[in-house]
Amino acid sequence: MKVPYPHFHFTSLFSDISCLLAPNSGQRPGICSAYQEQEAFHPQRYSVGFGTQLGHHQEGRSAQRRKMPEMLPHRSALLALLLIAAILPLTCSYVLIHHTSSGGQCQESCEYRGYSYTWCKQLGGKKAAWDYCSSEPGLEASGKRCATPCMLWGASYHSCYLQDGKWGYCGLITRWDHAKYSQENKLCISQCRATRGTFQCNTLDGIEPCAPFPDVTTRGLPCHNNYRCARYGHSEYRCHTDEEEDSWAYCGRRSLDECVWIAHQTNATQAEFCILSYAQGGGDNITFRRERQDNLIHPAKEQFQNATYLIDSITSSISIPDSWALGSVRLHKQEEIFCKGINYTNLVLQISKSTKSYLPIAQVLFPKTLDADEFLRLALYTSLHSAFYPPAYAIVVSLSEPM
Repeated sequence: MKVPYPHFHFTSLFSDISCLLAPNSGQRPGICSAYQEQEAFHPQRYSVGFGTQLGHHQEGRSAQRRKMPEMLPHRSALLALLLIAAILPLTCSYVLIHHTSSGGQCQESCEYRGYSYTWCKQLGGKKAAWDYCSSEPGLEASGKRCATPCMLWGASYHSCYLQDGKWGYCGLITRWDHAKYSQENKLCISQCRATRGTFQCNTLDGIEPCAPFPDVTTRGLPCHNNYRCARYGHSEYRCHTDEEEDSWAYCGRRSLDECVWIAHQTNATQAEFCILSYAQGGGDNITFRRERQDNLIHPAKEQFQNATYLIDSITSSISIPDSWALGSVRLHKQEEIFCKGINYTNLVLQISKSTKSYLPIAQVLFPKTLDADEFLRLALYTSLHSAFYPPAYAIVVSLSEPM
């Protein structure tokens, strides 16, 4: 299935957030100054990549909010970015779920398989092993076009009326954004959140353990770098948490990686970003831009685990306390950053070095008015994950304007 191309302005994508990451004078030039360079477009400088060297973001010390200079992108850079727009796929981790006529969930593709109707093995529904389904929206099981919506119509199964006056079985097709799976490899139909120390989600078979992020166990511990999350010959997903053979722990997979990082490079600097679908954003997409941060230190396993619980405790991206802690880890809201007319919240995960000294292990900047707690948690997980599996990055979250 083809993933739709994104519709957004690259000029907005870069100019709106470049002032957040532009370093101070005398240091490596940031993306703002990079746009002023008089250079030709080099197609090989635009690629999908990981772990590239970026400029350092300077953490402010002033108690007042900062206002950075506004810069406009150079014409050659703008033309290059517009060229990317023609070929860049939207980063998507959604799956299309086919439901059966009785409301179950297909556990395989919805196909004819030698019969005159489309069907699949199901989970849930009327508890039968299989049921009718629709291969496409608007079709009933025999492949005829529905003249009415696919509904229950007062019955216990979904059906639709056809143009010839007859009716037929049909099934709904739904889209799940940022799909997660339980340790038993079942699709989560709710968010993966921590309950009494274990991350869990609802599946059609009930509540099961899950993992909130790739290479993280169901109890929030990081997988060992040499033993990432996989099946290893078992039905469940698992990984080692250290070098010991008995250190297995369950983890959960994702349908696709959350972010495919796209690199934009000039002679002076390089930026990386990914674009995520935002169904509640009125047609907007959410953009993550990552900046290499060598000052983010590698957390210990227990610190990583406490950090995942702190991230999971975020239930709103609008109303966030100034600081709260779990063990030696705290989530601290620093001074706001003012950029292109937008106030950005600067949120940092830190570990205590002493009673008055803290070291950062993750950093995220996001618009103060952004109401998307799931994306804020994802951004923090992304930054924390990179600190444990270097290179480490800070993440800037922004809303892309629809074209």
